[in-house]
Amino acid sequence: MSQERTEAVVLRGVDFGETSRIVTFLCPERGRLACMAKGVRRKNSALAPALDTLNHVELLYYWRDGREVQTLAEASLLDGFTGIKADLAKAAFAAFPMELAAKVAQTNEPSRELFATLVRGLRGLNAWTGAAAVHAAWQAMALLAAAGFDPSLDACAVCGAPIKAAHGFSLSGGATCAACPAERRLSAAQYEALRTLSGARSACPDIGAVPGLCGLLSAYAAHQLETEFRSIRVIAEMLA
Repeated sequence: MSQERTEAVVLRGVDFGETSRIVTFLCPERGRLACMAKGVRRKNSALAPALDTLNHVELLYYWRDGREVQTLAEASLLDGFTGIKADLAKAAFAAFPMELAAKVAQTNEPSRELFATLVRGLRGLNAWTGAAAVHAAWQAMALLAAAGFDPSLDACAVCGAPIKAAHGFSLSGGATCAACPAERRLSAAQYEALRTLSGARSACPDIGAVPGLCGLLSAYAAHQLETEFRSIRVIAEMLA
């Protein structure tokens, strides 16, 4: 058993027993990491304030090879992203990139670019004054690119022909030309928004709200990762 210290983002937590919680983090070196936070649900626990979902933290934990859940020793808060948590729309839409990062990351696999992309996205959304849906879409595009799943936008995802004005969107690959089949229709506004967001790596451009953009990207990510996104259903229910 060895001690390891790392930065991390709190992805989720599940209560365990009467006083503990299993907390899942995204870390740059270990990827998705699950730790047992013993006694964290006791009154006046020193760990509890740092382990809220969304928090950017520094951890000290005990690592043992072959163990699925490691033991958390210390956690200190680096950034609580209060600007997100205090805004209903931001908090709702932040759940999508958080869930996407959790599904893309692998256990005990270096995820430096994915981690840096998620932290950069949360910092940006924390100060964001535009439409939360646009920022969530930008974060999703950046996370997909970091994981190697970014959709094709300059060439047809079906036939490979160069395209300047897409007519559809294939969940298997991205934008399609007029001659090829696609599962989704793609409006001119959606296509231009995807191209703009894809080309902006350091910060989200304020392009204004584009209806259906998050839904399109979540459907694409769900198809690529063979999963579903609970966060998108919650967004629809909360902000309908």
